[in-house]
Amino acid sequence: MEQIIKERGLWPERGLRAQCSPCVSGRSDCCCRRLLFTQPDFTNQKSYLEELIESRGHICDFYPKYHCELNFIEQYWGAAKARYRNTPPTSNVDRMEENVRECLDAIPHLQIICYANRAARFMHGYRVGLSGAQAIWANKKYHGHRTLPPAIVTAAMAT
Repeated sequence: MEQIIKERGLWPERGLRAQCSPCVSGRSDCCCRRLLFTQPDFTNQKSYLEELIESRGHICDFYPKYHCELNFIEQYWGAAKARYRNTPPTSNVDRMEENVRECLDAIPHLQIICYANRAARFMHGYRVGLSGAQAIWANKKYHGHRTLPPAIVTAAMAT
């Protein structure tokens, strides 16, 4: 790290520690690790996974690491797993793989869109300040588009 920082002409005379824990809030030059991570070429670099997915013509979209209500893909997987549980038991690996593919394909596109809209409504509810219970209540009351109407948000906050 020191060599890279020196090559960029950013090495301070007093030197730097490799890493501090925790890093000093608001500073970008408290340690080598922080200094490198704030450089534009480091911050703009996509992860290997993102590059691999996008090189194959797909969109890579990461979701928050919270509850499944914020990730419609988890809801889709849940529906597919429910269908898979109803398939006949088999010990043939090839047949299991066929069953999984059939169950994944059996979820209607419209249902997947409903899951995406539900997740978007939860995210919108949290963004406008609803608690978990309030967001659940608002989502039970309203099933429209991707955002919750102001009247529903106001009513949810009153509950």
